[in-house]
Amino acid sequence: MNLPPLPFTARSVRRISRVSREEFVTAQLEEPFVVTGSLESWPLFQRMRECGGDERKLALLGSLVGQTPVSYHRLPQQLRGHFHFQEGNPEQVTFGKATRREEVSFDVLARELLECQRGESADSVYMQAHFIEKGTPLFGALGPGVLPFLPEDNDIAMMWVGSNGQVVNLHYDDFTTVICMVNGMKRVTLFPPESLPHLYQAPFDRMLEYCQTSLVRVLEPDLRRYPLFERAQREAQVAVLEPGDVLVMPPMWWHHVESFGLNVMVNTRLFPASFPQLESAYSNLSRAVKLFFPRSQEQRNRALALYREAVFAPGASEPGPVHSAAVAEETPELARHRAETREVAASIPAFLREHLARYYEHFVFQASGDPHPTLPGAFAAMVERNRHSPTLFPRE
Repeated sequence: MNLPPLPFTARSVRRISRVSREEFVTAQLEEPFVVTGSLESWPLFQRMRECGGDERKLALLGSLVGQTPVSYHRLPQQLRGHFHFQEGNPEQVTFGKATRREEVSFDVLARELLECQRGESADSVYMQAHFIEKGTPLFGALGPGVLPFLPEDNDIAMMWVGSNGQVVNLHYDDFTTVICMVNGMKRVTLFPPESLPHLYQAPFDRMLEYCQTSLVRVLEPDLRRYPLFERAQREAQVAVLEPGDVLVMPPMWWHHVESFGLNVMVNTRLFPASFPQLESAYSNLSRAVKLFFPRSQEQRNRALALYREAVFAPGASEPGPVHSAAVAEETPELARHRAETREVAASIPAFLREHLARYYEHFVFQASGDPHPTLPGAFAAMVERNRHSPTLFPRE
């Protein structure tokens, strides 16, 4: 299948034929990579490959899902399959209660998918993150531990099934994501965590499906409105996934996902940081945003230099004389917060500490200017509406 070109050049994600469990432990925190041939032992993959067409493939999936209800979205034609904000407005999204079909049989989903695949409907149908219960026929059609290089006790698996043409816009997860391509194709465009200042992240509490999300439409980037995205493009990587390919995405890597053909994917997640560690980091960051928001930019600049050396640097020590002005400006509350942040930074994994430091630079100390330059007043509005909330990162 010939895919439409991206509007910029991206280097290909590294592809390898195998990875051991020992190698995976380290590799999952570095750069994305594709493992080829890892699904050959899956009964699901083997049986899907033997099916002759979309109808038979969906019948096979239906037999494995059984009576378990499914939920999915059906987007109207004019949205072109985009799961995103409405024209860069984080207050409105292209999907929600109006597009969601709740708790129906897989047969209903299959009929709507076939309508789209046959050209009888120009809508876009997509079942996302259908949890696969351990002990079910569908789970049994996967491999032990889902994949041979994952821990044997791994029992997290979700299935995604869609018609041709979904686009899930640029976002990131705070866990390792492993995408197993069973049918159809996906193109995943990725940006490293360091690209944060150039990706125009939406306010923390304006998420898409609980994911931190960019305002930029990657396939149609408006460089007049989002000029810094041109810098991010230089760091872009792309993985084109065909059946049998497995993409491993480290935590905090931004990714944009396009789907082609009748696409069937199973993914699993690994958590290099525990939920308490994540909550500790996000709660700490939320307090920092509120504490430093009223400060002047000059004060924030001095605090940034102080935190770089005395909080986030490996083996951080007490601040030296060069930071005397920043220390003198600290209220008792700010001094306590710095001590607390140092404890948090020392207690979380390195990748999360680096991410927290990156967020402090961009959002707390505003080293790159207004964190939301295309949404005047949005940062202040976010702080105000969460004034009494312990976190800026809603999980419900």
